[in-house]
Amino acid sequence: MLTVVHLRQSRSERILWLCEELGLDYAVEAYDRTPSFRAPEAMRAIHPLGKSPLLRDGDLVLAESGAIVDYLVARYGRGHLAPGHDDPAWPRYVFWLHFCEGSLMALGVTEMLLCSGMVPGVEAGPLGPQLGAELRRTLAWVDEDMADRDFAAGEDFSAADVMLAYTLDFAAGRGLLEGTRHLPAYLERMRARPAWARAREKAA
Repeated sequence: MLTVVHLRQSRSERILWLCEELGLDYAVEAYDRTPSFRAPEAMRAIHPLGKSPLLRDGDLVLAESGAIVDYLVARYGRGHLAPGHDDPAWPRYVFWLHFCEGSLMALGVTEMLLCSGMVPGVEAGPLGPQLGAELRRTLAWVDEDMADRDFAAGEDFSAADVMLAYTLDFAAGRGLLEGTRHLPAYLERMRARPAWARAREKAA
């Protein structure tokens, strides 16, 4: 059986959502964060990086959100939630699958750690405004790119939406979607999906 090694309040929530969208039979092995908001040391016994999400599939233990999403869709998706390589939507699908973690989430997490005050002794300094401006510029581009689009890639819901909507949900929690025109409505549509609600119940 597939097992999602789930750290509460983490990116593993999107893996639970994907599993629900795909209708997979899977188990959840849940961990709480430490008082310093880190993953517990016990997760290093599962994978040396000790981070979330992790996916167990038999003897395989796979880390990294985008890799897990790609793996689940390719191996268990049965043709669902990903356009074919000859589909015009495929380039956008590939882009969002990688951009969300590689660029957008990286900016968001760095901004949070540097500017939120959650890390004792860390001051934003002159880098804070620069980082904030770059993050706002990037989100503004995403906002314009998603104008008049119901889904991230093509005309149907796909795993690209799993990657994008979770990242935007994180950004919304930081107040970063204020002033965007298209992203709040897109995010609300994603939050309204039954699989999102089921995943959030399991994530808790």
